[in-house]
Amino acid sequence: MNMERADPGKRTLVEAPRKKKQWTKSEENYLQDKWGTVSIKGLAKALGRSENAVVVRAQRLGCGAHLAGDTRISLNQLMLAIYGKNMLGYTSDKLIRYGLPVKWHVVKKNRFRVIDIDAFWKWAEDNKSVLDFSRFEKYSLGAEPDWVDVKRKADYKKLQLHGQHNAAWTKTEDDKLRYLLSKGTYTYSDLAAELRHSEGAIKRRILDLGINKKPVRCPPRKWTEDEVETLCRMVDEGYDFTLIAEKLNRTALATRGKYERLQNPEYNKRYNRGQNEDYEYQGIRSISGKDILKDRELMDGAEFQELEPVEVGENDGVYMQAMRSTV
Repeated sequence: MNMERADPGKRTLVEAPRKKKQWTKSEENYLQDKWGTVSIKGLAKALGRSENAVVVRAQRLGCGAHLAGDTRISLNQLMLAIYGKNMLGYTSDKLIRYGLPVKWHVVKKNRFRVIDIDAFWKWAEDNKSVLDFSRFEKYSLGAEPDWVDVKRKADYKKLQLHGQHNAAWTKTEDDKLRYLLSKGTYTYSDLAAELRHSEGAIKRRILDLGINKKPVRCPPRKWTEDEVETLCRMVDEGYDFTLIAEKLNRTALATRGKYERLQNPEYNKRYNRGQNEDYEYQGIRSISGKDILKDRELMDGAEFQELEPVEVGENDGVYMQAMRSTV
């Protein structure tokens, strides 16, 4: 067996070990200050080090988890605080569609949706109608604006009256709905109270079940200026149309309809949608109650005529317009 012997006369170059780059105090201060607010990749680039070196040093400095170091909270934490354990994914997606100010927090190859609390409160004040604070415990997100408690109490009262929003209908409820409609004496408000579903949900269920019998219509009643002011104020405070209707002794559908018409005094959505190019319809959340009242003050004395469609024949396919003053 031949064995190669090292040539004693041949010098072998041995590479000296690289000296580890020492962390300076200023680098450590920067790392601690930016930990959680700048991505690990961004920290590594700023410090001229590898991502693993940044993570190891942060651990030795006791910085904790990267996400925990953020001044923002995760979207999941926010939703859990407001909606509890029964929070559904579609709820957060819906709020994002309405402009919830969510940002991405990047940790190496992972990322999390986070939100700044101050930015959330600012957005929430302008979007009270899409939020439900009935399960939102006081101060669970820290200090909160004064309007939050008013909204919390209003949503809790609505929950007690009409149950959970979008709750599934049972066969027993469907049978009861058919029976109550057959009596011919129940209004939408009466049905909502009996079945603990909103008036809008009842209207939708009647259509889904193909029931021909409709609830009794309440006799028309002119709106007073005091009622309009109460409506606008309660909308701004975050009250649901169900509770506003109860306060005004009207149906929730009529109350919502009035608010929609206040936002669009010269426009009838059912008739002009897609046909009137000179007027842009304002959605239910487009104009605040405060702005509506301000506009009415500027236009004091003006009387708007509201167009209401009247069907004149099954085969005509045409709607005539009846003029009715509402202000």
